[in-house]
Amino acid sequence: MHALLGSLGKGLDKARWIVVGGWLICALLGGLSFGKLTPLLSGGGWEVPGSQSLAAAKLLASEFAGRSESSLTFVLKDPQHAAGTPEYNGKLKQMVERLRGEEGVAGIFSLLDASEGIGAGLVGKDPNLSIAFVDMSMKLDFAINAVPDYQQRVEEQAKSLGVEAYLVGSAAFWGESSVQSQKGLVKAEMIVFPLIVIILLLVFRSLMATITPLIVTIASVLAAMGIIYLVAREVELSVFVTNSAMMLGLGVGIDYSLFIVSRFKSELAAGKDKRDALTKTMQTAGHTVFFSAITVVAALSALFTVPIASIKAIAFGGIVVVLIAGLASLTLLPAVLVILGARINKGTLPFRRNRSASGASGWQRWTKAIMRRPALFLLLTLALMGVFAFPALDMKLDSPDIRTLPADTTVRQGLTAMEESFGAGAANRISIVLRSEQGNLASADAMAKLAMLHEELGKQEHITQVSSVASFFPGMEPAAVSAVLSGAAGELPADASYMVNRYLSEDRHTGVVEVEVNKEGSNEIGNEVVKHLRDQVLPSFDLPEGATFHIGGETMAGVETSKAITDSLLPALGVMLGLIFLILVLTFRSLLLPLKAIVLNLISVAATYGILVFVFALGYGSDIFAVETNGYIIHFVPVLLLALLFGLSTDYEVFLVSRVKEEFDQTGAHEDSIAEGMEKTGPLITGAAVLMVAVFAGFSFSGVLPIQMLGFGMGVAIALDSTVVRMLLVPVSMKLLGRASWWFPGRGKRNAATGISAKSK
Repeated sequence: MHALLGSLGKGLDKARWIVVGGWLICALLGGLSFGKLTPLLSGGGWEVPGSQSLAAAKLLASEFAGRSESSLTFVLKDPQHAAGTPEYNGKLKQMVERLRGEEGVAGIFSLLDASEGIGAGLVGKDPNLSIAFVDMSMKLDFAINAVPDYQQRVEEQAKSLGVEAYLVGSAAFWGESSVQSQKGLVKAEMIVFPLIVIILLLVFRSLMATITPLIVTIASVLAAMGIIYLVAREVELSVFVTNSAMMLGLGVGIDYSLFIVSRFKSELAAGKDKRDALTKTMQTAGHTVFFSAITVVAALSALFTVPIASIKAIAFGGIVVVLIAGLASLTLLPAVLVILGARINKGTLPFRRNRSASGASGWQRWTKAIMRRPALFLLLTLALMGVFAFPALDMKLDSPDIRTLPADTTVRQGLTAMEESFGAGAANRISIVLRSEQGNLASADAMAKLAMLHEELGKQEHITQVSSVASFFPGMEPAAVSAVLSGAAGELPADASYMVNRYLSEDRHTGVVEVEVNKEGSNEIGNEVVKHLRDQVLPSFDLPEGATFHIGGETMAGVETSKAITDSLLPALGVMLGLIFLILVLTFRSLLLPLKAIVLNLISVAATYGILVFVFALGYGSDIFAVETNGYIIHFVPVLLLALLFGLSTDYEVFLVSRVKEEFDQTGAHEDSIAEGMEKTGPLITGAAVLMVAVFAGFSFSGVLPIQMLGFGMGVAIALDSTVVRMLLVPVSMKLLGRASWWFPGRGKRNAATGISAKSK
């Protein structure tokens, strides 16, 4: 591989302008595509194949009036007038008429369409607030992109009328999440780019060396986004793809560029001309970048074992951006460097200082000091990491809820107003869908059993309200209700018919019972309620003949998705460890060093999980990030962190140990090689780590909770890897392993043939 990369360096010298021109075109096309990417992204893809919640969602969307996957709820509050008064109804009429004109709105059922009895259900405890059902003929993916614009027009009209109006529902939530994701991306970029420039200036202390990695990284990220855009045109991708891909792309792109540029400058300083310097750079730093990128890609590839489409989409975005960043670092950056040559040092800052001999040997002194008592330092460090990891023992996962949105967003304000008036669980109902392929759920017997189920559910702990078709016929005998539903007792009024059809399908084979819990959003109580209904109440209840049940709603979907992700952690970890072990064996030509790297990575991941739980679940320090805590970590964050952290943690391991191996291959002195490798990589890894932490810290303040968790977790992991792991665990563990660190079948014979001393320092 060294020879191949060296040859690539020589080839790039000859084709440098062609390479730069090709990348320029790719970056421009990618930038144009990036601007069109957001409307193609979806909030969906979190369903578990074959799950109850997915089956329930499909039945709700296909069998009931006004319950399509993109349906919305319109909330109107007039501080001056009560719902139902002429003044209130006049404003409601204006807003409804304009909203009906929006593309995709098939119909609206409001107080204007309801009789007094039905209309009472549209007004809650707040007499000045009512809700209306907005039927949509638009697919959810399209509605997600359209609803934020509807929301803005609704808000503007409401202000002109002196009222408050909101659109809420799944499409509104994910639409707002997409908007906030883009705002968060801009906010993160405004934080990150100045930090990157400052840190690069401090590391390189020259303007040209600062600008070059930044330009190459931006070009690679834009090119990667172009590829993601092309795929998003054909495949559903999550709204979180852009943020996660941008965060990872900036991090690894700057990191890889830093390694390449630093080695190139070092070789120039050693007296080589630019062509020889580039060849040596490609053989050393290029080798590290190549295997580092392959390792990150392998780690992310393991996420394809998770049966959640959105996680696979985010993994795909990460793989694309890392591959392109690695490719740019091994083609575009070398081409630029050979064009610049010694001009890479142009614009040297006046405060530049060469490292003193005493300063350089500080790394060696530290390394040799801790290697004198390796067992002691190993135990102390492991104890510290154990303290960090301890909170992870109580890590709980759940799905994103309304609290992932900032408090000042219109969607969140609308849901809050709705919950205050109709109850904490009004916006997050549990749906029990009954399906009988042959039976008639409108029969007298079925109505009797449905009424009994309605009553039984109302007795369950934490359930505050139950709604079903029985709700519209209080006190009536089941036979009389059946006669009304079959048409034998005359035709139902239009408003009653509309509401009945929301709970009973037109063919009478499917019915739904809605349950409200006395807690809002994702919470332990709601999770326990759906599990109790699924495992105990419904299986033991005498349902209508031939009927089966499926439990749906956001709470049930969150429970099932969290379980699917949790169950996938070990298989994904197994695939990840296997791939990384093979790659590191090829990189180091050693068996013990890859095992050591994997163990240290596991320790680092555990410590990162613990700190993440401490801040974002338990709430210690969460105020810094302006987020609300509820005891949970968003379900997809840990599995993504697992892959990303394994990939990125291995990055520094490869860079450090490769340099140690380079020294060991030349001298055969084990301890001296460790100290020398630490000295030669220490300042650079520190600079690279500071850059990575700066990038991830920027995203941790983005205002988008899942991305904040990812950014914070990755920043913590890099900080731990570049300090505790690299400065303590790596050298002391290699000291304890001794020369066995380098054992590989047949390696001893090759070393003997080259005359390297077998004596350990």
